[in-house]
Formats: sequence, structure tokens, C-alpha cells
Amino acid sequence: MTEGKIKYKDNDAKILMRGTKVEVPGWNGELFVSVIQYGEEGAQKFDVVPDSTDPADLDDLPEVKTFPNQSQAMNHFLKLENNKERWKK
Repeated sequence: MTEGKIKYKDNDAKILMRGTKVEVPGWNGELFVSVIQYGEEGAQKFDVVPDSTDPADLDDLPEVKTFPNQSQAMNHFLKLENNKERWKK
């Protein structure tokens, strides 16, 4: 799903992709992943953000990773999207 513009890390940003929200045993909320593009043109960054619909899960989520290009970000997005059952530390 493609999303609109947001504010992120004090920048204008765009959610490029948001994965499917899925209930996974051992988690309180539904897990999902987003790819956020931000920064000045020519120096853009792409964050892959694992998230949950329940704030109680936030401390156990994988780290947000930043990539210099969209291709690397999308590869990591797919890895997280397809392995939500392995997110627990």
C-alpha cells in the first residue's frame, strides 16, 4: 500500500510501503513494517521501520535500519515482512 506525506525526523517524508498487519503469537498487537523516505533530494535516506499496533510491544521490536538507497531498503523490508515470527529478541 502506498501512503502520503508525513513529518519524520524533522523532515518532510513519504511512506513508500507499508506491509500487512499480522497477529503473531507472543505479541500484544498486530505487527507490520513500513519504508519511509526522507531527506533532501540527492541525499535521501530510507528507513525500514518495524512496528506494532500495541505500544506494549515497542521495546521488543527489531531496530529501525537506515539505508542510502531504495533497493536496499526494500530488500530489508521484504526480509522483515516475511519473518515476523522471528522478531522476538
